[in-house]
Amino acid sequence: MKASKNTAGIPGLSPGQSLLFKAAAQCFYEHGYHGTSVKEITDAVGWTPGALYHHYRSKQDLLMDIVSWFLSQSIAVTREALEVAGTDPVARLYHAARSHVLWNASDVVSSFVVNSEIRSLEPENRARNVAQRDELQGLFDTAVADGVASGVFTTPYPKDASRAVVTMCTAVASWYKPEGPLTPADVAIRYAEMSLNLVGFQGHPPRERA
Repeated sequence: MKASKNTAGIPGLSPGQSLLFKAAAQCFYEHGYHGTSVKEITDAVGWTPGALYHHYRSKQDLLMDIVSWFLSQSIAVTREALEVAGTDPVARLYHAARSHVLWNASDVVSSFVVNSEIRSLEPENRARNVAQRDELQGLFDTAVADGVASGVFTTPYPKDASRAVVTMCTAVASWYKPEGPLTPADVAIRYAEMSLNLVGFQGHPPRERA
């Protein structure tokens, strides 16, 4: 595997950590966490295996950095979408779902790794991961609950519907191909509209309003 030509750093990480982050994400995506050796990761950036330990204590720490960073960004993106959408429950859910799809489609490699390798995290790391996922889910839960309370969402199962929205939007990374016929924006709009359908909204989606 060749390292990505994208040399932009990862916010909050050193240049060396950023290189390893990207190389590890690609390796885990292609071969799985347990199917990837430290040597494969360092080979991808042209380093010796021992060089990894100048930046990370272990391959597990590297996986956790990928998971923690990606989920923290997912939460930030969703919070921003909710803030921009204002107080309308329909707009809030629509734009939260749209932004979540755009974020996951923007980096399908990291998204896929984050959502497929939770089984590979050690218990303490898994607990941190679950806490982040719960925080993200809570943002959608609140948006759906507000819509139900105001009468614009008619689902009798708000918790289940909210969970389905997040699962659906996250899963875009399992099939989306940038070279395919749909742009991330195309997919995001479709999924945002389907999210409104899931919660029993009967009107027109925000983008179609006058």
